[in-house]
Order: sequence, then C-alpha cells, then structure tokens
Amino acid sequence: MGGGWAKDERDTLPPDSQVSHSETSKLMVTAEPVEFRPVQRVVEAIGTLYGFEEIVISSKVEGRVLRIHHEVADRVPPCEPLFEIDPTDYLLAVDQAESSLQVELSKLGLQAPPNANFDLSKVPTVMLSQARVDNTLSRKERTQRLSADNAASVGDLENAVSEFRTAQADHANQLLIAKSGLATIKLRQAALAVSQQQLADTRVLVPRPHHAVPGGGEMLYVITKRSVSEGTFVRPGGELCKLAIDKTLKLRVPVPERFSAQIQLGQSADVFTAAFAKPFPGTVTLINPSVEPSTRTFEVEIQIANDVGQLKPGSFAKAIIHTSQTEEAPTVPLSALVTFAGVTKVFLSENGKAKEVLVTPGVQTRDWVEIATPALPRGAVVVTSGQSGLANETPVTIRAAASRSAAGVRDSELRK
Repeated sequence: MGGGWAKDERDTLPPDSQVSHSETSKLMVTAEPVEFRPVQRVVEAIGTLYGFEEIVISSKVEGRVLRIHHEVADRVPPCEPLFEIDPTDYLLAVDQAESSLQVELSKLGLQAPPNANFDLSKVPTVMLSQARVDNTLSRKERTQRLSADNAASVGDLENAVSEFRTAQADHANQLLIAKSGLATIKLRQAALAVSQQQLADTRVLVPRPHHAVPGGGEMLYVITKRSVSEGTFVRPGGELCKLAIDKTLKLRVPVPERFSAQIQLGQSADVFTAAFAKPFPGTVTLINPSVEPSTRTFEVEIQIANDVGQLKPGSFAKAIIHTSQTEEAPTVPLSALVTFAGVTKVFLSENGKAKEVLVTPGVQTRDWVEIATPALPRGAVVVTSGQSGLANETPVTIRAAASRSAAGVRDSELRK
C-alpha cells in the first residue's frame, strides 16, 4: 500500500525477559579473618579512695586549746603531741585528790597506800584495841581464879567478864573501821588516778596502731584536717583534727551482685584516677559478704601502694579488676560489628556470599572485640566494610588489597 503506515520497529527491541533476568553484579567488600587471642576477663567499678586508716582525733577533757603543735599536711609519728589543752584545772584536781588520799592514810597511821596483803592488825587503833582485849582477858582469868578460892566476890567476876566482852566488841569495831579506811583509801587512789589521767589527756597525742600497715618502713600519719584554733574551748568528744595513713590506700567500690561469683580475694586490679594517665596496681583485700538491698551491689575493697604520695584520700577512682583469662577467644575488628535496633551482628564471607550471624559481644578494646556467642569457627572471614548494602546470602567479592589498606589506616588512627 502506498503512503501507508510507517513500519513498526518494536519487533526489533529485545524482549522484556532478557532485561529482568540480567546477571546481578557482586558487592565489593573488605574482610579479615577471625583472630583467636588471649582475653583477660575484667569487672569495672567506680568508687572513692580512703586512707588505710582514717582517724578523728577528739578531746577527752574540756578546756581551752593552749597550743597547736602541727598543721594540715604534716606527717607525724605515733605518740607525737598534737594539741595541748589548758591543764590548770586538772593540776588543781590532782592536788586535791592527793590531799584527800593523805587524809585517809593518816587515819590509819600510814605513809603510803598499802598493798593487797596488808595486815590490818598493824593498824595502831586495832593494835590498841587488841591490847585492851589481852588486858581484860588476863584480868578476867585472874578474877575467875580468885573467885574459885572465894577471894573475889561475884560482882568483881561479873565486872571482869563485862570488861573483856566490851574490849572484844571494841576490837571488832576497830577492825571494821580499819577495813572501811582501806576501802576509802582505794577510792581516793582511784579518784587520784582519774585526776592524773585527765591531766595527761590535756596533751593530745598521735595514736599508736596495734596492727601492721602494709609496706613496712616508718609508720607515719598525715594530718588531713584541723578543726580548732588556739584559744578554742573544747568539750569531751569535740573534734580536734583528722589523721590518715596514706602510705597504703583503700579503694572501696560497689560491684553489681551478678559479679559475686567472679570476684575473689587476691585478684589484681588496675586503678585509674583523673590526675594520672597511668594505672596504679592494686589487690582485692576485702569482699563484703552482704549485698546492699537498695542498690543490689556489694562492696569490694582494693589496696593500692602509695609510697610517694601521688594518690590522695577522697579521690574519685575507677578500678578494673582482673577476674579470669581465656587463652583462645575469637575476636574480630570493631568495624565488623553491625548494630541496629538493639541487635548486633556480623557478616561472614562464605563461598562468595555474605552470611548474617547474630552475636553477643564480649571484652572490647580500641582495636577488637570478642565474640562471646556463638562460637565462630577457625578460619572464618568476617566482613569489615560495605555491610550497609549486605543482606543474608548477598554475593560478595573481597578486595584483599583494600582490606589491608583499610586495616593499616584504622590502626594508624587508633595509634593517634
């Protein structure tokens, strides 16, 4: 037909089926093998540093502070004087107690307090009453003999017997008075000892510990606080200053109760503070057997040597307690982890395809992370980049050179 329709060219186009079933190109990724290495298990906790011993020094007597011998930050040995409280009233009290004791001693004719084996028959009043008993006894016996010979009347005999009984009663009374006098002497001795002790307590001394402090060497306290000034009136129990033994410190940290089976006495720990970049070595020396109900934690005490005094009591510190070690644990680079919506996974490269594996991370450092579960097989290769375009069974191609380059860049950045 002339001048008809133009020729339809659609039959020259490829069929639709040829486009939809074209071969999909593989996704280019980098990967690294799973590495097995020793992994140290740790428990981290945060707490406060305390002195090995921290003591509040209080006054045992009342009075005005007469003299202060040391200031804050001074290091003092045991028995060194710290404060002096005005002793005037206590000197007078000692004189009064001594005078009262002398009065009681003079009543018994004594010059010094007797010992526990003192013989009451040596007291002058008792000796006099005993002499009267002996005299009346002799008179009674003589009168009895005369009465038997009818040489003495009945009245004379009765008088002699009565005098003897009276002398006996007086002797017994003198013994009781002497015993009472001895008891009073002991009472006056105690009162004198109290007065002398109060006088001694006007000098406030550094206490002497009765147990050894770790580290050996000279035992010294450091004054961490002074609460009074010269002229301050203090009462019994009033705080004067605070002392601490800082040659060895104690870090007390609360640890969640789920770690109670992992923490053991003698375990080593690294202690970090804000003032120093390097950690200080410590040792677990005390584990509280009870759990605090309000926080569900138990207290762990770590001792840290502080010979040069770098650490200070009261400082904030973090402890990393070394609990156990696994000799061969599977680890992967940090870049291999993919976390989304609370799910953590990695992709393994197997037979040219990506295999998705849900994992539970374990110990982590700046370079790698342990895969706690599931157990990854030896020789497994984990994808370290390009995971955003991956799904399970996605075909992948590993760029070995790029993998090494990326690992080198990542290591250099971590070292920076």
